[in-house]
Order: sequence, then C-alpha cells, then structure tokens
Amino acid sequence: MNTVLILEDEPLIAMSMQALVEDQGWQVLGPFATVEAALGELEAGAAVSCALLDCNLGSEPSWPVADLLATRGVPFAFTSGQSSNDIEPRFQGRPTFGKPIDDEKVKRFLRSVVQDPAAG
Repeated sequence: MNTVLILEDEPLIAMSMQALVEDQGWQVLGPFATVEAALGELEAGAAVSCALLDCNLGSEPSWPVADLLATRGVPFAFTSGQSSNDIEPRFQGRPTFGKPIDDEKVKRFLRSVVQDPAAG
C-alpha cells in the first residue's frame, strides 16, 4: 500500500490532509508536528511513497526532512501559509501548495507521484 508522510503542526490542517489522503485510498505516516518526530520514523526505516511537508513548524523549518527525502529519491511537496519565496533555494522547483490547501491540487500531486491503488 502507498504511504504518504504528513508533516504539519496545525492540528486541523493535519487532520484535513490526513482525511484527504486516506479518502484517496492511501495510508498516512503521521501526521507529525515536529521535524524530530518525522525524522525519527524515517531513520527507523519507515517507507513512504511521497510526503506533504509544511514549510514552517512554528519556528522550525522542515528542511531536514526534505533533505532526507531528497537523498532517498522520495517525491515531496511543500505546504505554506507564506510565500513560496520562503523556501530554501535548493528546494525551488518542488511543488508548493499555499494555504488554505486546494484539495484538488494535492490530489493531482498525489496521483502524479503515487501508483493508483486500484491499478494494483
């Protein structure tokens, strides 16, 4: 089964994103509210098909998780309540979804990077 990591510190947004992913037939790893929690799962061997990462978790950026995913070749997208200009230059070109999140855009991203569960 395909698994989507969610890193989001706002509980209502995290629950909404989890419901969106699960409604598409995929599993969720998380949602995690801290970089430390997400990194801990990934470093412990959790496998993910892709990830949705909030750019800023309070005062903590999600860059360490993005770096690890990038080194593993795992597709990911950022979510941001701010401008895409706030994303580190090394991540420019990665998909970024502004908040409030447009569910249809997220669904298209997921479909573009994750195998359709109905397809086997």
